[in-house]
Amino acid sequence: MIKKDSYTWKIYGLVVVVLCIVPAFLHAQEKDFTTWASAGFKYKVKPAFTLSGKLEWRTKDDLGKTDRWGLDVGGAYSVLPFLKVAAGYEIHYRNRGEAGWKFRHRYHFDGTLSTRVQRLKVSLRERFQHTFDSSGDEFRWRSRVKLAYDIPKCKIEPYASVEMYNGLNRGERFDVQRMRYRGGVVLPLFSDCWEADVFYCRQWESKARKNIVGVACTYSF
Repeated sequence: MIKKDSYTWKIYGLVVVVLCIVPAFLHAQEKDFTTWASAGFKYKVKPAFTLSGKLEWRTKDDLGKTDRWGLDVGGAYSVLPFLKVAAGYEIHYRNRGEAGWKFRHRYHFDGTLSTRVQRLKVSLRERFQHTFDSSGDEFRWRSRVKLAYDIPKCKIEPYASVEMYNGLNRGERFDVQRMRYRGGVVLPLFSDCWEADVFYCRQWESKARKNIVGVACTYSF
């Protein structure tokens, strides 16, 4: 029988191997390979109310350039055991090439329904977001379905999700503007307070494709 510690370290090793192999494979497959990295926190003010924040860094052009820096703050409230509502604000400092670095702002409102089927966690998140800068406004409705598996006697949780962005601007007629297909694992990091989400995301848009490998570290207290 494999000991729990041995099993956990094998999973960690598998994650490291994937992070090393996937970038090389995707670089040969697609020209636009990017990375996302973030560090953040979650603070449980009350059992039903949580505050959160994170600082994010994104690259573009095959890791050759910084795409943007982002700061995100928000809060979430559990209305019912299966229903959570949330709101947040983001500010992005983006690399616009010859136009230089520009600020962009965004706010969003969420509603998430979740349930559990034995060890399988299922959730549906609906989000309205408004993004704006000096060049104009962008309105989106985002729908995400996520599946996560709770491995017995293990703190590592694999997951997969699909997210659809529908356009709300005039003339877009709720057409799909973007799709994201994401898979990853959430695992403990340093201590029980820290966790890391290591993931791969395939992003589709009518004029662009992206392969994204990323890691998001979160401290909970």
